[in-house]
Amino acid sequence: METWRRGILLACVCLAIVAAKFAVLKPLIRVQPVDFAEKQKDESRWTEEGERLSGLGLDAYIAEKTKGLLVPVAGPEWERVFEDMNAVQKGSTRDAKLFRRVPSDERKFQFVGKSFFYRPSEAPLTDLAAKLQAEHDTVYIALKQGGAVSYLEATLHTFSRDDFRFGSGFSHSPKPPAAFVFPYRIYSLWILLFGLAAYIFLPRKKNTENALYYPNWRNVLGDFGSFLLIVPFFALPILIVGGSVQAITEGWILCLIFWPIGLLGVWLLRRMAWCANYLVTIEADGLILKTGKEPRKVSLTDLDHYRPLVLTAPRWLVGMSWLAALSARGHARVGATGRAMILSGSAYGGLGLSLKDGSSVYLWVEDAMGTRALKNSQKLIKMLEKAGIPLKKDPETIRSIAPPLESDRTGKVIKEGSERVIWMLAALPVLVMIIFFFIVMFGHAH
Repeated sequence: METWRRGILLACVCLAIVAAKFAVLKPLIRVQPVDFAEKQKDESRWTEEGERLSGLGLDAYIAEKTKGLLVPVAGPEWERVFEDMNAVQKGSTRDAKLFRRVPSDERKFQFVGKSFFYRPSEAPLTDLAAKLQAEHDTVYIALKQGGAVSYLEATLHTFSRDDFRFGSGFSHSPKPPAAFVFPYRIYSLWILLFGLAAYIFLPRKKNTENALYYPNWRNVLGDFGSFLLIVPFFALPILIVGGSVQAITEGWILCLIFWPIGLLGVWLLRRMAWCANYLVTIEADGLILKTGKEPRKVSLTDLDHYRPLVLTAPRWLVGMSWLAALSARGHARVGATGRAMILSGSAYGGLGLSLKDGSSVYLWVEDAMGTRALKNSQKLIKMLEKAGIPLKKDPETIRSIAPPLESDRTGKVIKEGSERVIWMLAALPVLVMIIFFFIVMFGHAH
């Protein structure tokens, strides 16, 4: 259940990010009012054509500019469109949702010429959309009311991957409201809330007084730390490029650099699920270990001795952290040096139960700060002392990323296979940067 709890939350968080930036690049129609009198004044007097147009009467000018592009309309639906358009120009509207059709860059400024975006499938623009797509990119809509004629300009806007820019995201001008380009963004919050509900309300295991386990608050903090590593590095390529699909098709190099680091957070989240499932039950004649697999019974009669354990980071990981610190510049060097010092000095305390056949069982009791993390671990020590199991005070040092659970009969520590995966994930961004460097250098050479 603990794996499901974190898996559902992880899936919902990633899906919410993807949905928020999933761009639907379907054509849109931009509608805006046209003042032909002002338009005629703007005609250039420095060209022969501009001089001719500026000298026409207004009706003749309108006929000239709309020749072959005029679409007469009538009916209540079109009257409502014109009324709403005029209302927005005056700074008021009967429908608050209507203002959401205004381009996001036009909302910031209090000027008259605001426009609306419509989907081609929306009434009453359905017939107009067919004419735009088949004949022209722009047409003029004319509505006759009370002897006067009002005009709107309708322009078909199409979008492509070229509208996405690294760093600035979706950059089409004018920029349509987000609800048109990213229509699934409204579901992101609900997806995220569903994941949080599953994380909070799915049942947890019940712990007894004689059980050794990691408290829930520690597991929650570990989950929080995992998502601090997952979310930024998963979202960065999407945010930099501006679209979920475009992050893969256009910004794949960013995905290869950032996503492996985020996958380290996924591994850590998996470890937290393991910690949440971890349970050691003390019985009169020994221990029962539940670590996600089949329960294992360790009898007191099988124990030879026990000793303290010290878990430290592998030398290669410490070396890489110091190399990163030496390679950094400015303020980044200070932070990288601090992380390298913490990694070099961090150590987890544990208890090794050595069996008579030469194998050992490892219980990890303390965190890197030296604080007791495994609840009720003192009861285990009292039981061992009462049973007369000898204590060897010289600690055994183990270098590993993930705390191992046991050693075999030869004394070899059995590490998780996922430690190799961690090494590959940590090395992949560096490898990608090296390959990219050689590609750039090779390209310049030719």
